[in-house]
Amino acid sequence: MVKFKKKAKKALKLYFILVTLITVLLMILGSAFDSDRTFSYQAYASPLIYAAIGVVPVFLFDQEKELSVKGFIIRNILEIIIIESIVLTIAFFAKSIPTEKISVVVGIAIGIVVVYGLTIVIDYMTEKVETKELNDQLIKYQRKMEVKES
Repeated sequence: MVKFKKKAKKALKLYFILVTLITVLLMILGSAFDSDRTFSYQAYASPLIYAAIGVVPVFLFDQEKELSVKGFIIRNILEIIIIESIVLTIAFFAKSIPTEKISVVVGIAIGIVVVYGLTIVIDYMTEKVETKELNDQLIKYQRKMEVKES
């Protein structure tokens, strides 16, 4: 149960990062390739759906064990392949996405890689801050214990 809670917490944090980045990506791609189109309110659902797809690897891969650099790179490559495959499949079946234009498909693929990379960077930065805070608290606790022992 604790393992699932950790994964769910990581997935939720990742989900909101992805929604934001995907919204920006859709705005950029839409402006570049389909700027004259207008959307209904249903278009607001697409970042939510794509972010849910981006969270899938959190539940597929065991992220509890410490990975080597090679293992980390391999896992990230597998994750990006899974995400690219799912999103591009959806794009080709969606009538509203002009996948007949190769530039649109390339834009989507590159956009996914950029969003994925930014997500890794943002996740690293937030983890770094959390780790620093935890280490600072540990140092304070150790100093407090040293004073008590004296």
